[in-house]
Amino acid sequence: MDWKDYRNTLEKARSGRMSARDLADRMEARFAKLLAGVSVGAEDPVLSLLVGEEVASVVRRTGWSTLVLNPGSTSTKVAVYNGLSLIAKDEIPSEPGVDDGVRVRAQRIAAWIQKVGLNLNELSGIAARGGFLAKVPTGTYRVTPHMLEDLGRAEFRHASNLSVPMAMAIADMIHSDVVVSVTDPVTCDEVDALYRITGSKAIRTDGAAGHYLNLHALAQLWERIFEVDETQAHLGLCQMGGGMSAMRYLDGRMVQTVNAFGNIPSANRAGKLPLKEVISMLETGAYNLDRLRCEVTETGGGLLGLAGTDSFARFHDADPAKLDPKQLEKRQLVDDWFAARVAAGILELAAARRPLDAVILSGGLAHDEGFCDKVKNLIHLPVPVIRAPGSVEYQALAAGLLRLAAKPKAHRSYAEARDKLAEQRSAEDALLDTEIFAREKTKERKGGTLASLDDIIDAARPSGELPMVAIAGADNEEALLAAKLAAGDPQCRLARFVLLGPYSKVSHLAWELDVPIDEENFFIVDAEDPVGKAVELLNADVVDIIMKGSVTTAGLLKGYFRGLKKKGLTGSGLMLSHIGLFEIPGRPKLVALSDAAINPQPDLQQRVSILENSLRALHDLGLPKPKVAIISATEKVSDKVISSVEARDIASGFADREDLIIEGPISVDLALSPESAREKGYTGKIRGDADLLLVPTLDVGNAIYKAFTVTGHATIAGAVIGGDVPLVLTSRGDSSRSKLSSIALALVLAKKAKQRRGK
Repeated sequence: MDWKDYRNTLEKARSGRMSARDLADRMEARFAKLLAGVSVGAEDPVLSLLVGEEVASVVRRTGWSTLVLNPGSTSTKVAVYNGLSLIAKDEIPSEPGVDDGVRVRAQRIAAWIQKVGLNLNELSGIAARGGFLAKVPTGTYRVTPHMLEDLGRAEFRHASNLSVPMAMAIADMIHSDVVVSVTDPVTCDEVDALYRITGSKAIRTDGAAGHYLNLHALAQLWERIFEVDETQAHLGLCQMGGGMSAMRYLDGRMVQTVNAFGNIPSANRAGKLPLKEVISMLETGAYNLDRLRCEVTETGGGLLGLAGTDSFARFHDADPAKLDPKQLEKRQLVDDWFAARVAAGILELAAARRPLDAVILSGGLAHDEGFCDKVKNLIHLPVPVIRAPGSVEYQALAAGLLRLAAKPKAHRSYAEARDKLAEQRSAEDALLDTEIFAREKTKERKGGTLASLDDIIDAARPSGELPMVAIAGADNEEALLAAKLAAGDPQCRLARFVLLGPYSKVSHLAWELDVPIDEENFFIVDAEDPVGKAVELLNADVVDIIMKGSVTTAGLLKGYFRGLKKKGLTGSGLMLSHIGLFEIPGRPKLVALSDAAINPQPDLQQRVSILENSLRALHDLGLPKPKVAIISATEKVSDKVISSVEARDIASGFADREDLIIEGPISVDLALSPESAREKGYTGKIRGDADLLLVPTLDVGNAIYKAFTVTGHATIAGAVIGGDVPLVLTSRGDSSRSKLSSIALALVLAKKAKQRRGK
């Protein structure tokens, strides 16, 4: 093929795109005519199409009346249908400074119904917008107590969460068997497993936080308008407004999403950010995790961050005469950027095995024909790109309720759909966790650093027989779940477990948590005194470490001391302490902290013993020369600050040691922040790169611990050290990764201790 033939072929392909433009114009005209036909006092053509002819005939005959509720942060959108006719609709604003809870909003809606001349008691059903319920596939669900329970555990606080309680409150006013439903709630999720995969084993995506209600209804309208069976439709849809999301609809399901926190930015969210630059800015302190969270998931990015407004109307409608040339240039640049990001999200969805039949642009921005033309001109696909301005959410909610009322047996229960999806996702996760090749253990670390908790987990993976862990008080959910993590993954099995405690309680809880008592990885030993039995098994070398379950920490330590005494190991040098290793987002290596859990007010000699314990642990973990920061409120010695004097004394006592770099007194910012060290002109040995923070008291240690985990969102591996073997203590607040890492840490330290004893 020569260049001329190539160009001719290319032009033919491009002409297909021009034909698609013509087709889009005709389709847009059909949508425009349909949407323009919606008016108060007449049958709603959108609702008629959505319910289908069979249900429409039933509704026309029965004349069911429907109240639609769609609450927002400052108002509640309402509509009333009599059969298929729109009787009234409005937006009821909330009063500033007045209680805006469920009961108040419900009363205002009841008052509005009376105001427009309708009778509350004549309502047949209430169609409520679904908030942050549990994840379910798209569809309509009758409101049940399960929904209220799940809303109590909602992942996000959002105005849509008010909808179901409001509907129930209004239903109570009616005192009848009124049907209450939700359709396509915010937390719909039916994406294929392929689109849950990321480049990280630790991260999975889901389909939630998209505009399912409007986009799903538009897909159904497209099918009805063009008389397409749902098993044949393949559409790309994008909601463009204050929030943006895009979805791919295939054979009746939303199989792929670019969610509202994803690739497409919005009025107040940044969308997808460049990871390399984000990581670099986090490392240098020019950016922080709170700002990242705000810009991506809350209300601090996108149009708000780039232009100072979260209103697209204000952005597009601003009088050019009131803007200087730079502002005009910036507005044009940002407008083009938003159009490019929308087009990129749609093109991402188009990367599928089957070509799209059409792309539909919806939402408030779809009213802006100029903006939509920019998007269309960036989508070089031979498919029609159709504009469907605004929203059909009123009709979608009403249609869901009417279909439910006409065919109640055709709809799944919310709890059934929720649990079935959870079961499906669990099976998918097991598949996605499958390793095709066994992962090699981490090679020797450059510079003797611990980059992440994975280094500790890798080091704990046994090459031979699995070690045994005794859980003292195994009738404890957190401990059993931690054990399940450490023994359940065939590719990362760390240990076997002896479950000590009341047999009936332990076995019942194990059954509830799906922990297999297989006499291979899990054994139950009936024990009235779980601590005593655990120590007995430890002294007999039956188990390698002890893990705290339902017993108290004080009881475990007391029993452990008794066991040490029997072995003659309770000399004057014995000092138990806690060490925590924190994986903090934005830091290139782990940070150790001691002691934040055992010793409230250690004296100088006890602090030296705590340091020795911690050094031995860090050496065992592969850090031959850790950097130790002796923490105080200041880096200058002051007689008024006792911790600074002690820090100096401890540091001078270890100054000649070759197995550490030590400095004190030093403040937390200088120990952990290279930027703070630079700004203060600090020239010490440790300038923001400490491996271990030795704190003066438990109060200080606990405060830093909580700051790391709560504010810094750190993950921790922790253990009690200083005896012959470490002890594992996990708490309800620990993440699953922290629990697994804590077991791994104790196993590594126990193995090293055993090697020193020559066993």
